[in-house]
Amino acid sequence: MSDSSPIFIGGAGRSGTTLVVDMIGLHPRISPIYETDFVIQLIDLLFTGKQLPLQKFVASLTHCMDEWTRPLPLRPHNKREHERYHHGPHHILFDRSFALDRTITFASALKRGEVEAGFRDFLTALFAEHCRLDGKPRWANKTPAYVHHLPLLQKLFPAMRFVHCIRDGRDVACSVMTRPWGPKTVPEAATWWATKVQDGVTFAEQNPDQCLEVRFEDFLLEPRKTLDRVFCWLGEPACSDEILRHYQDGVVRLEPDRIGEWDRRFSPTDREEFDEVAGQLLDHFGYRCTRG
Repeated sequence: MSDSSPIFIGGAGRSGTTLVVDMIGLHPRISPIYETDFVIQLIDLLFTGKQLPLQKFVASLTHCMDEWTRPLPLRPHNKREHERYHHGPHHILFDRSFALDRTITFASALKRGEVEAGFRDFLTALFAEHCRLDGKPRWANKTPAYVHHLPLLQKLFPAMRFVHCIRDGRDVACSVMTRPWGPKTVPEAATWWATKVQDGVTFAEQNPDQCLEVRFEDFLLEPRKTLDRVFCWLGEPACSDEILRHYQDGVVRLEPDRIGEWDRRFSPTDREEFDEVAGQLLDHFGYRCTRG
């Protein structure tokens, strides 16, 4: 019998999470769900920091979902023109009306004191509707910041699987330092990358059966082998030629020349500064280290 456990995908930003969920989502049994950052917002409200009084939390929940669902089905994104994906840069199929209706149900559960169960049922209902509309039985939900909330996700979904997307941190630095939201110096970028990646590494060490570490570079260089590894781990049939055709013969192109951009852009000082902060993690994932 095929596995039906929830699939979460995350990692440091600019590490290929969109490519990974897009490729996995071409599987005939797995429906991709992109960038549900409202989940992170609600986790912050419910489970971290100072707890809000119930009335204020319900108001915050309602406001969050009202704002987040307003542009559905085409939410804004920050992908660039060359970043093309089969499903588009933001794939959400449930509509605003359905989401707001389920928000009311969630608020009722909170008033009964059913915090964790209410939150789990809320997400399950939204993602099940997405799968129904996509005609697939299983979902894979990608949001990079999930890497910071893995123990909680595991508590809510004990059978979950987490795909941790890894990319050479120096290439990540080259990308995030050009973004308006990213760190601006190499040491800051190294710290930013290492902090995010370490949360995933810690979870993988503690829960090896529930976390699969995948390298962005492997998807670019050996897509069939890498996808077969992912699907096998997820308990699904292997990669098909049709999946790969979307990336090898279609408008979506795998670009191996993106690997090693840091080697063209980093100064000797940049190399030393990045390695000082995150050299051990580079070694952990098999990336060439720059120690002199």
